[in-house]
Amino acid sequence: MKKTNWLLLAVLSLAAILSCNNLDFKRSKNGILYKILPEGNQKDSIAKPGNIIKFNVTSKLNDSLLYSSYGKAPGFAQVPPDREAVYSPAEVFPMLRKGDSAVTVLLADSLIARGQTMQLPPGTKKGDRITTTFKILQVFTNDSLARLDYDSEMKKDEPRRQKEAAEQEAKMKKQQEEAMKKEYEELQKSGEVDKELKAMETYLTEKKINAQKTGMGVFVVIKKQGDGPQADSGKVVTVKYTGKILATDSVFESNTYSFVLGNSQVIQGWDQGLKLFKKGGVGTLYIPGFLAYGKNVNPGSPFKPFEALIFDVEVMDVKDNTPALPNQ
Repeated sequence: MKKTNWLLLAVLSLAAILSCNNLDFKRSKNGILYKILPEGNQKDSIAKPGNIIKFNVTSKLNDSLLYSSYGKAPGFAQVPPDREAVYSPAEVFPMLRKGDSAVTVLLADSLIARGQTMQLPPGTKKGDRITTTFKILQVFTNDSLARLDYDSEMKKDEPRRQKEAAEQEAKMKKQQEEAMKKEYEELQKSGEVDKELKAMETYLTEKKINAQKTGMGVFVVIKKQGDGPQADSGKVVTVKYTGKILATDSVFESNTYSFVLGNSQVIQGWDQGLKLFKKGGVGTLYIPGFLAYGKNVNPGSPFKPFEALIFDVEVMDVKDNTPALPNQ
């Protein structure tokens, strides 16, 4: 009974909204509400299964905008057979021609009841509605022509996507830095940082190892500086390494790895210590546990919490980074 009331409430709310906008919605055989606005040339052919449609789209959860392709690259999609478009906005594709617009409304309750929860945007709850509006820009009957047009649109949109990727990367980096700073301050207050630094200094003194301290407490021995480009934040570095546990001097891994330096893709000890090298550089990093894997080590790993590590490293390559473009 409770489920019926939710559905009834959603339908009544939707009916009120649609009536306020004077939109005459129909219902598809699978239950989606839709409205076709025939603005194209009626002499043009309607899209058929297998055709590729090019469109602009906006999607809303209730009154909140989820996505808009306006100002970005348009969408491209293949018109599916009827059997594959079940309670999906794609149901209206075979009703459209170039120039037409369409509005579809999906009810969250119906998606949940059908087990199509993957179509629910984050934060969706019972009674919500997902409204999608399409504007058909082109209908392609030839896959090759569609691909050429798609490639052209992607090329035009590339500067925007590169900017967006850079902004997303900067935002993530700032969040990671703030989280690491907070964790470091907590470890300082607890005395863990001073304890580990003192233990590392004692170890190096006893072993008569002359290392320079950098960053928040990475100790580095430079055997060969290197004569290529400087390893620095934002550069893609390739490092050949052998990792050892300081307490036992036992090897736990040897490998070669490429990553963006300074982007928290590796332990902090690497991000800080490797900046002293250039391409071709060889040396050793002595890393206190709080700059390695810290307190929360992965289950099954060879490390104890706050395990201090040693890495013999060789910087094989240093090159500029090209940010990955976000997917359409």
